[in-house]
Amino acid sequence: MEAMQGLVERLEQAVGRLELLSAVSHRPPGNCGEINGVNGGVAPSVEAFDKLMNSTVAEFLKKSRILAGDVETHAEMVHSAFQAQRAFLLMASQYQQPQENDVAALLKPISEKIQEIQTFRERNRGSTMFNHLSAVSESIPALGWIAVSPKPGPYVKEMNDAATFYTNRC
Repeated sequence: MEAMQGLVERLEQAVGRLELLSAVSHRPPGNCGEINGVNGGVAPSVEAFDKLMNSTVAEFLKKSRILAGDVETHAEMVHSAFQAQRAFLLMASQYQQPQENDVAALLKPISEKIQEIQTFRERNRGSTMFNHLSAVSESIPALGWIAVSPKPGPYVKEMNDAATFYTNRC
């Protein structure tokens, strides 16, 4: 009977996580209701991320579309990874810190996007834009900063340095 009770508790936890993820993923961007007492606004961290998305990331996408081919495909994957990161940041701004064993499940969408970007690079080693693909693939793990504690800055710098190696080869 204890085994059955344990199974029911695990299922309830899984359903709770799925409901949380579903609620966040079905909200339109920028429309998250009341947050921190501000009706209709988003947390300052999400606002700052949106500025990044609408400036640097948008410019990256625009220039990647000009280059087309492998670069454009890779850039769309990067955009998708940034959207997954935004969803996580939005969720983090609205809910209490999850249990430690739930964090990996919540970070899984970002992790999968990072892996997709890196796999694309590996599958396109013959591309004339391989150094570009490599620079992006080596830097994209910087999105994992949200799981680095207490100071993610050195981790992000390390990812930037890895990308610089490839951009210097171009």
